[in-house]
Amino acid sequence: MALSLVRTLSSTLSPFLSAAAASRALPAMDMTVRNASKKSGGSTRNTVGRPRRKNRGIKVQDGAFVHKGDLLVKQYGLKFYPGEHVYMDDQWSLRAAHDGIVVLTTEQLNPYPDSPLYQHIQNGFVMNKHFFSVIPTPLHGKFKLVSET
Repeated sequence: MALSLVRTLSSTLSPFLSAAAASRALPAMDMTVRNASKKSGGSTRNTVGRPRRKNRGIKVQDGAFVHKGDLLVKQYGLKFYPGEHVYMDDQWSLRAAHDGIVVLTTEQLNPYPDSPLYQHIQNGFVMNKHFFSVIPTPLHGKFKLVSET
């Protein structure tokens, strides 16, 4: 219908306009279609308030056998303290320093004199903390010394 209206207008105005002016005055009707600029993807879950898990906690239970360097506890801060043959890495994780059996104990904290907790302990405050220790496995003589003489 719109196309027929344009044709009738162009035919009635053509005697008054030159051919070039008539073509400029009434352009041909093009149907322009807007397309999506991006392909729509699937909906995503709203993750606000649901942070990714850090997988912290105890990784090895009491009485388990561990190898040197195995992760015992992944923690933020000092919830668990390193005991004998256990070291703490730069992210407060506890790791085994030797092969052996894990022992989890609750002991009274005895801080160094330069610790901020030292004065409280000297005043009689008792602090019990959880310690992870590793009892190393004894080395067995598997080789014989054979003299060549």
